Amino acid sequence: MANVTVSTALYRDHHAGVGQLVGRIEALLASKTVESDTAALTATVRELFGIFAVHLSLEDSALYPRLLAHPDAKLRSTAARFQAEMGNLRARFDLYRTRWPGPVAVAKDPAAFVRETREVVAALKHRIGREDRELYDLIDRAGLASAA
Repeated sequence: MANVTVSTALYRDHHAGVGQLVGRIEALLASKTVESDTAALTATVRELFGIFAVHLSLEDSALYPRLLAHPDAKLRSTAARFQAEMGNLRARFDLYRTRWPGPVAVAKDPAAFVRETREVVAALKHRIGREDRELYDLIDRAGLASAA
């Protein structure tokens, strides 16, 4: 494939937005009243997963297909590894969303909701950090970003 251009700017911007929401969630999780009043946390988690779903859709439809077709073997293999890992993380997020569909489910076991939210947020932060440092930096170093 000749002259493939990939800009990481949009994806990094999405990661920054997700990071801001994660920061809000972490602040809410640190609150002494989080288990007795989960409404703000629940709403922020829903917002996070809405934004993250859009981000994943963009990666799946635009970024990864271009990277998997790129002539650079290291870039292809790194992209394939990240894409495979994302399937596992996506399944984990889907399970979390199924387990905690709304305030009624959360009210039944707020301590478990808080614990699982911490786990999911930690996994998301880890993934985004790795994607920024390993995949997006590799793309940038390969000079794939367009001049525009």
